[in-house]
Amino acid sequence: MAEFFNTGLSQQDFLDQYWQKKPLLIRQAFTDFESPITPDDLAGLACEPEIESRLIEENGQNGGWQVTEGPLSEEDFARLPATHWTMLVQDVDKHVPELQYLLDPFRFIPDWRRDDLMISYAPKHGTVGPHTDGYDVFLLQAMGKRRWQIGNNPLHNADLIAGLDVQILTEFEHDQEWELEAGDMLYLPPHFAHHGVALDEGMTFSFGFRAPSSVELLDAVINSMLEKELGKQRYSDPDLTAVKHTSEIDNQAVHRLKTLLHNAIDSAEPILTQALGKFVTDTKSSLASIAAESMSDEITIDELEQQFSQGKVLERSLYHRFAWSQTDKKGQLFMAGESYYIDINSINILPLLAENNEITNNDWQQLKIEPQSAELLCQLIAEGGWYWQEEASS
Repeated sequence: MAEFFNTGLSQQDFLDQYWQKKPLLIRQAFTDFESPITPDDLAGLACEPEIESRLIEENGQNGGWQVTEGPLSEEDFARLPATHWTMLVQDVDKHVPELQYLLDPFRFIPDWRRDDLMISYAPKHGTVGPHTDGYDVFLLQAMGKRRWQIGNNPLHNADLIAGLDVQILTEFEHDQEWELEAGDMLYLPPHFAHHGVALDEGMTFSFGFRAPSSVELLDAVINSMLEKELGKQRYSDPDLTAVKHTSEIDNQAVHRLKTLLHNAIDSAEPILTQALGKFVTDTKSSLASIAAESMSDEITIDELEQQFSQGKVLERSLYHRFAWSQTDKKGQLFMAGESYYIDINSINILPLLAENNEITNNDWQQLKIEPQSAELLCQLIAEGGWYWQEEASS
């Protein structure tokens, strides 16, 4: 088992001892780290209309903790004071493919759990205030120094300051405090309160891992049940007794409802994998328009053969999420909220289609052995999940 950065822990040790349990400070997780992106580069991304970004000012023109949603403009930057503000840009790992290598050390965690790489820039005293997040995050200091204060216990029902466009705790007491320099990294499980303040000009890379709520997952399951026409059992009360109050919903009625819902979930077990796969690969709304740019006309297997024979290479779209699953009888590939079934003979190509960054002619020779696999690749190309490298639009 590979070592987890330079901690002396294996990757499994980290998962067993820290993942979703307690924070961990890792000094020089990335040794001698130099940010591959500059603050000016980040500001340029924040000005792009299709890229999600925010500007948070602790003391803005319109009051405390003013939030300006991107795209940002030269005027936004021109009015900023020298200190006490933060710029944040989402999904930088997709907009700047050269940063993909930074994700490699985290791939022992399923890719479908990862959300994005968010990068923040702040001058001295820049902060977004003390807060909690509902997801796991690794905070890599990429430039400058930042002081982090954290609590030792999760806060599941924290009180927030009302009336703000950013979530800030009304009260915050820290248990630990560290100064992070370039290359240092802090892991935080969900709901642990933390407060980071820039000690000088700096950038922080935030590797976030999604943790969907039970309501979100239940909605995904219900949608899949509707598609498969499951859960048609109706409310029933053969044990009904005569009532005194005709409008009362008694405890027995609630118990029958709970039983009905439990039975519905049990009946949905065959499609739970499909519901989860479609949910975790659904394209983020902020990326949908960019993802659509790589869609193409339908392509045939013969056309694929010709392109590969000419030395062309397919590249996987970073704006599409992929996942896959298998059983003894069939496999499923998930992309952009859709599922694609294949039979047992083609299951071995699922990692190639969902995890490879490129598909070369050598890969194609393996893939085309099973016509179903080749046909699936044709579908994925038409939907924009794979594209010829020379045709990249972003």
